[in-house]
Amino acid sequence: MSMHTQQGQSGRPLTGAMVLAMLLAFFGIVIAVNLVMIRLASSTFSGLEERNAYTAGVSHNRALLAAKAQDERGWLVDARLRRAAEGGALLVIERKDSGGDVAGLVVTARFEHPAMGREDRRIVLAASGSRLWRASVDLPAGAWDLVIEMRAGAELMFLSRERVQVIDAKIEIDG
Repeated sequence: MSMHTQQGQSGRPLTGAMVLAMLLAFFGIVIAVNLVMIRLASSTFSGLEERNAYTAGVSHNRALLAAKAQDERGWLVDARLRRAAEGGALLVIERKDSGGDVAGLVVTARFEHPAMGREDRRIVLAASGSRLWRASVDLPAGAWDLVIEMRAGAELMFLSRERVQVIDAKIEIDG
């Protein structure tokens, strides 16, 4: 009987070829899973915001022209958001400038959640005079981007985006 045999050892001994095969199998599985994940990710989101750079450039130029026209109008718009007793909020938007009134002005507001798009809320405000609009909104506590749009027909007359913090019973507008 040899002194180099171990008691209780069963099966084949671990050789260099077996270790190499195990390492290759492990890294092969990791690489295969990575390739599947890359394929799934790239098929669902290409990484492009806009498929056509020309269209993006034209729409950007339109947005710049609209911003310039808005500045030339000189409209001053005040938005107040107050917590209502029943847990919702009351949004009041008022034009506080000396410019002329625009017939048929439609005022909408969007509360966009910075992290969860499914939480976004869009409301159309009802006119309470020629320069005052109101609406109720169910708005839980948290950070929101308030986007106000005023349109006369298809023309965007006013656009504003502000970060709003809703903290239980009080609402603060950052800026």
